[in-house]
Amino acid sequence: MMRDTGKLLLTYGHDGPWDLDDPNDENRFTMEAWGAQMELRAIQRRNREATVKARQKGRVKAKPSYSYEFIRLAPMAAVDHVVLHPHASTVIRTVAQRILSDPELITPSSEAVRLTRAGELSPSGHGAVLYGRRPEGRPCSLPGSATSSSPKPGSGT
Repeated sequence: MMRDTGKLLLTYGHDGPWDLDDPNDENRFTMEAWGAQMELRAIQRRNREATVKARQKGRVKAKPSYSYEFIRLAPMAAVDHVVLHPHASTVIRTVAQRILSDPELITPSSEAVRLTRAGELSPSGHGAVLYGRRPEGRPCSLPGSATSSSPKPGSGT
């Protein structure tokens, strides 16, 4: 299949393009691809095992996804369980329903603009507020709008 496309195949660690019409090059390519696949599977297995082990101990490997939050029974204690955030889960469900209802007109980008104009926090801003920090993102403020801190054009201020 690769040789039928007429394209060159270049990889790191091989001098020049692969010649898959040459049996030696074809065999070497197959063996290197097989080795890379084995490495990938070993890395994925280690990551899965580490995730399971961390969850059993109540530790987390990353921040919760948008619309979820970790529940700890005491500050700095292990995570007891994960729940849906009441407001964020409603927002994300509404976004999904709107996009699925009319994918031609409503896109993820148009929804992001709509949410920004409505003053919703971005996922990173939501995470910051959830953990007691100030949000980084700001709602959309066009020049001259009520939320804009810049003077209106022609106002002379």
